[in-house]
Amino acid sequence: MFRLAHRYPRHLVCLAAQRNQRLPRLIHQSAALASQQPDSNATPSPAKHNAFQDLLGISGPNPDLKNTFYQRQLPTTLVRFSSQQGKKLFRSAMEAGHAEGFFSLTGNFTTQSEPAYCGPSSLAMVLNALEVDPQRRWKGNWRWYSDELLECCSSKEDMKKNGITFDKFACLAKCHSDVVVKRGNDFTLEEFKKDVENVTQRSDVFMVISFSRKTLGQTGDGHFSPIGAYNPDTQMVLVLDTARYKYPSYWCPVETLYESMKPVDKETGRPRGYFLLSYDAERPPISLCSVKKQPNRAQQRQQLQDVQPISLNWSTLAKSFCKRIPENMWMEKPRTLEHVVRLVLRNVPPEYTVILANQSLRQSPNEYIDKLLQDTAQSALYPTVLDALYPDRKPSEVDHHAAFATLFVLGSPRMLYTSLPRDLQETLDRYRRDEYMSDVVKREVDRIAVEVTELTKTFCTCGPSWVDVNNKEC
Repeated sequence: MFRLAHRYPRHLVCLAAQRNQRLPRLIHQSAALASQQPDSNATPSPAKHNAFQDLLGISGPNPDLKNTFYQRQLPTTLVRFSSQQGKKLFRSAMEAGHAEGFFSLTGNFTTQSEPAYCGPSSLAMVLNALEVDPQRRWKGNWRWYSDELLECCSSKEDMKKNGITFDKFACLAKCHSDVVVKRGNDFTLEEFKKDVENVTQRSDVFMVISFSRKTLGQTGDGHFSPIGAYNPDTQMVLVLDTARYKYPSYWCPVETLYESMKPVDKETGRPRGYFLLSYDAERPPISLCSVKKQPNRAQQRQQLQDVQPISLNWSTLAKSFCKRIPENMWMEKPRTLEHVVRLVLRNVPPEYTVILANQSLRQSPNEYIDKLLQDTAQSALYPTVLDALYPDRKPSEVDHHAAFATLFVLGSPRMLYTSLPRDLQETLDRYRRDEYMSDVVKREVDRIAVEVTELTKTFCTCGPSWVDVNNKEC
């Protein structure tokens, strides 16, 4: 101690002495506690285990996370967009001019708000990239597209539970944009490549693909996502996956993506495919959800024949032409032109003729409208339509409902009438000839024919012949 005092200050020497006196007591207390503890091989109680974890700040397993997932491993055949290779592919795609629409899409990238909302989410992303004004409130004072607002051809409850099929996506897209539909068995690999190359060089047209994840080696099956870019050197396509909680965006070989659209969807019995979406502000699309019902025309249709009300969407409208009308023609076998007109008008919602009229006359001057109505009233078919609509009375002036119904029947595809007797077919064909129509009427009939043909090409699922009377599910 004496020697320590010379080397260290007095207060440190005293502190060391106190600790030396206390050490035997600590050893004695520890031994006593150890003698009171159970065998060291015994398992500690859950309460003590949890208390010890709490003391260390370690939380136990969260029961809410049972059977949940955080992302999936991307198959090796696909290239993660954010990887070094993915970035290299993107730089090359940009230099080649095949990433023009990428920034518009990623600036509006949307993770689907529901596990089954890949379709509406992809559509919302594209509509915002096209800068389409939804003309409805989103939140606060702002108008914007989000997937939960896209409800037209399917209810929210149905989409949350079952997702959306290829046909219903086409229906939903047509209510908000111009859409070209390509189904898996209707296009070749070269056609798909050409569309991919064209779309990725522009920012006013976008592609959404409907494909099977299984073909890509991913979990799950049907999915929708937009295309963001294309690398022509490696022939790889950038898929902007809307389910970012499951898979990131990735590069996929174009041939693999093509094959992924061919498997038959068990919900529809047909392959999937892709959509080309654009928007023309001067000719905005008509949303069937916003079309007002036509009570007077509905009463007229009720007079024609009692029928079940038809849900108004593009798919059901198309089926009027590819299924219901031909089936009824086959079963009823009309023998008069008036019966034919009644049958056609009975199966087509009156709102559709209003849509066609609005598209034609939206920007037409009054003189053109008056000329069209007067010339249509001179058609040999007009009195027959008038009798079908008004069996008990005859309007004293040109009736615009009868006029547009006349244009509609004249513009309907000839395939509707193939089961009619030859004399009726020849009569209708004669009414369609140029000498029976003025230039104004012919223009509108041709336009209606194009509209109906495009409608049936997009939404009919009955094959080239449109209808098989023995196949009730076509």
